[in-house]
Amino acid sequence: MKRPVERPDWDDLLRQIPLGLEIEEAEDGHSFVSPEEARLRSETARQALESIQGPEMPGWLEMYYRLRNSGWPWRVACYIAWAASPRKERWPHTQEELATQVLGLTTDRQIGTWRAKNPAINETITLLQAAPLFEHRADIYNALIASATNPDYKSHQDRKLALELLGDYIPRLRVDQRDIHSVEDLDDLPDEELEKLARLTRKDKDLNE
Repeated sequence: MKRPVERPDWDDLLRQIPLGLEIEEAEDGHSFVSPEEARLRSETARQALESIQGPEMPGWLEMYYRLRNSGWPWRVACYIAWAASPRKERWPHTQEELATQVLGLTTDRQIGTWRAKNPAINETITLLQAAPLFEHRADIYNALIASATNPDYKSHQDRKLALELLGDYIPRLRVDQRDIHSVEDLDDLPDEELEKLARLTRKDKDLNE
């Protein structure tokens, strides 16, 4: 029986991932912008973002601060927090708007450059999107228990899932047709299963001829 996935130490994980990132503040194709001007644009945009308070705060801002405290560059932290948030609740609505209205960039092309050079950005977004599942793990199990213990026939699948998680129920062996020529995979099958597999193989052969 597989062991449950343990809840990661998110703060420790977020501190480790940004190590070695290659982040260019200056935008591609804008060589006429001096490093000092690029820095001022970045700083002005950052201050504007961090000055948002009260009901106007986007839902992802808390995660932004968490990423910042873990050592992420502010623009990348902002993008990750935004991209990891539920699409329906995102502000701004598009990546282009995020780049021009929040990050102080002229287009969102620089975001694509960051992601191409740093796979850790997409990996972090994926991790953060899954994080709520760990936060609500107990609630999910409680909901499963409530459904699985309901004698109604509609709860049959939840009962199977619960018993499978407990190790009391093992689904019938499924044989992948891609492995039908592997003797090792077939040795343990009973004669009845082998006959079914043989009929299925003959049927597929007839269809392909």
